[in-house]
Amino acid sequence: MDDTMRTLSEYAASLTYADITPQAVHSVKRSLIDSIGCALGAFHAEPAEIGRRLASRISSTTPATLWGTKFKTSPDWAAFVNGVMVRYLDFSDDYIVKDGPHPSDSIPAVLAIAEALHADGKSLACAITLTYEIIDQLVDVAEFSSRGWDYVTEHSAGSAMGAGKLLGFSQEKMAHAIALALTPNIGLYQTRTGQLSMWKGCAGPNGARNGIFAAMLAGEGMTGPDLAIEGRYGLWNQVTGRFQLGRLGGHGHPFKVEDTFFKYRPMMYPVMLPVEIALEMRRDLDIDDIDSIRVVLDHFSRYQTTLADIGDPRTRETADHSLPYLVVNTLIEGEVTKKTFTAERFRDPKVLALVKKFTIEESEAYTREFPKAFNCLIEVTGKSGRKWVMEKKNPKGHPGNPMSDTEIEEKFLKLTQNMLSPKQAKSTLELVWHLDEIDDVGRILDAIII
Repeated sequence: MDDTMRTLSEYAASLTYADITPQAVHSVKRSLIDSIGCALGAFHAEPAEIGRRLASRISSTTPATLWGTKFKTSPDWAAFVNGVMVRYLDFSDDYIVKDGPHPSDSIPAVLAIAEALHADGKSLACAITLTYEIIDQLVDVAEFSSRGWDYVTEHSAGSAMGAGKLLGFSQEKMAHAIALALTPNIGLYQTRTGQLSMWKGCAGPNGARNGIFAAMLAGEGMTGPDLAIEGRYGLWNQVTGRFQLGRLGGHGHPFKVEDTFFKYRPMMYPVMLPVEIALEMRRDLDIDDIDSIRVVLDHFSRYQTTLADIGDPRTRETADHSLPYLVVNTLIEGEVTKKTFTAERFRDPKVLALVKKFTIEESEAYTREFPKAFNCLIEVTGKSGRKWVMEKKNPKGHPGNPMSDTEIEEKFLKLTQNMLSPKQAKSTLELVWHLDEIDDVGRILDAIII
């Protein structure tokens, strides 16, 4: 066993609920509420319906629920389908340093195992805290996207360890689960380039699904490859390069889940601040007078906003990653709505004409502040030569400009208003806010049956 594997497996096997700070538990509750809201808001999305059709053919002696329904399937299928719902709207939580995975892609996976085991809320809170800790640690130190690999491996590792925690793994079994999660689950970053497909919102949940599958294998005695991280053909040498884990949460050090980024609007995170600026600038602008739009970002955000075919969005998935399109839409419409992500809107000739007037630049000063601060400057030049300039820091939901608990609740209520009755919504919120008092986490899923 290599040193990094030993560090991870020993940490995961030894972590207990008593080690989790009240702040971390509260952060878990916020992410769980946010995830359920995002999932129910996307209940009828085509990728979710595809997944439900397939999952409905699977039965299990250790069943887990497809959220919003009474139907139960196997935990791995529940992890995938529910994860797709959480991720589809691009509204779920985030964490960004060297990469930008959505740690909540793994909540449905961990919850599926917890439900199958009839685990209590404290056990789930501990498992989710561990899952976020591992995902976010890898985001801090490992190079995936810059080397052409998708971040799904981070989900596989985190979910495997969260599931292993629920299954009561020893350090040895935890190490096998990690190896079985890492070795087979390396994804191509092509998922997030060009015209984005449905798979953009499915890849992370699939990685989480593979993580709990790895844990289930380890639980039955399956052994994983030796030296999966530091070996000659392991993760370091084949994928990420060498990395050194940071200090792990606990024993006076905060947990990563406390640093979660939340979204106030449904779009790729680096686009959120430009949209906020556009919303303010539109009060003084004449749309028909615009000659050019210049946007200045940090290096990471600029790179992320240029991977997809942002100047010519032809799919919903590309549209929610297109900085030019979303800024133009906001300047014209005043807000991001369901209509924003329809072909009628993102293929509108007037919109596309303005999209062509965009340039995106990089600021070294902004890059130095990233990710502790997100900065953006937008300069609009009119045909008359007049300029409008606005600069802002940290979108709503960034740890430096956090959403309040009330705002998290309001987002949940808005996303679920057509899916849950007011009584159901209130009951669900009460259950999650009192997660540490629940004797069986299945009660939460019973509360959200549509």
